[in-house]
Amino acid sequence: MTVLRRTARATAAQAALTLAAALVLVGVVLYIADASIQSRQIDDQLSQVAATVDDANDPPPGMAIAISANNGRISLSPNAPAPTATAVTGPTGYRTMHAGDVDYRALVVDQSGLKVAVLLDLTPWQQGRQRLLVALLAAELAGLAAAAGVAVALSRRAIRPLADALALQRRFVADASHELRAPLTVLHTRTQLLARRTGLDEGLSMQLHGLVADTRALGDVVDDLLLAASARHEPGRSERVDLAQLCHEVRESVAAEANSRGISIDVSTGPAAGKPIVDGVRPALRRAVFALVDNAVNHETTGGTITLSVDRAGAEVSVTVSDTGAGLEPRNAEQLFRRFAHGDGHSAGVRAHGIGLALVREVVEAHDGYITVGGALGHGATFTMHLPAAATH
Repeated sequence: MTVLRRTARATAAQAALTLAAALVLVGVVLYIADASIQSRQIDDQLSQVAATVDDANDPPPGMAIAISANNGRISLSPNAPAPTATAVTGPTGYRTMHAGDVDYRALVVDQSGLKVAVLLDLTPWQQGRQRLLVALLAAELAGLAAAAGVAVALSRRAIRPLADALALQRRFVADASHELRAPLTVLHTRTQLLARRTGLDEGLSMQLHGLVADTRALGDVVDDLLLAASARHEPGRSERVDLAQLCHEVRESVAAEANSRGISIDVSTGPAAGKPIVDGVRPALRRAVFALVDNAVNHETTGGTITLSVDRAGAEVSVTVSDTGAGLEPRNAEQLFRRFAHGDGHSAGVRAHGIGLALVREVVEAHDGYITVGGALGHGATFTMHLPAAATH
């Protein structure tokens, strides 16, 4: 469900950005087109005035005129800006001139032995462009807001069937797992009782012990399925969990099996400034730590040591499970978190497929954390859960 929500948000953001980019492109094209049309209108207006002017006394509004006679005398229109006299002494053609903060468009032509300069104040045109730019920006913002709203609505509608299907799948897995748990528990208990009976044939006794191990493995699969169906960090189920205490509990749970294989398990707590306490779903966190330890036991060699290290650094609590067994190739670590995938080096008789490590990452990410992997082939492996520490009260 979390992945679907992230996907919906990412899709909505991408759609909104795409529409925003399209709106920006349209706005830029409109602005450039308007500026080009204005430039042609200005030049046409200057050309018309320059072709019909006969004196400098009565220029059109916003314009100034200068006429230079053959004797060098220059006639200027009333209130003509300073660039007017300069323009008439310059070369013919169009140019842009400046006087203080005002921009002028000028046209200089030769007309019947006279040189005529016509200047147009560009301030009204520039103000019009500014108003257009403001209008385009307002339209862009409104369009972006509308596009974001539409994209969010459409993305939510698009993923709703997927969310419903995922919820239905979770309910089915949970219901099926609950139905399987009871008969598996009974079967496991009966096989244990049979295996403990004395006077059994040695071969039959070995088969019964193997059956006990198989029923325990099936029980683990059911537990994994149940937890996978409800591994989300739901606020209603959240509680304060001491990870150091949790690690000791897990150690006690697997110590007997590990000792039977000649493997020792240690728990160490770093010199943290605060207790390694997090807010989370205790059964899910316990199963995640148990899965890491179980994975380490299955890959450890006889005489090896598995270490559970708990530490707190600032606002983060970490649980590290390291072993001295077969190890792994760090660049291939990502595939270990795929469901029903496994790496090389499994011990004989160990279930080769499962969802243990995939489930660990789901639980950690559901608690707003992340997991890192280290190690090398032949030199053991290290899995570290990083979780946000609980807020102090």
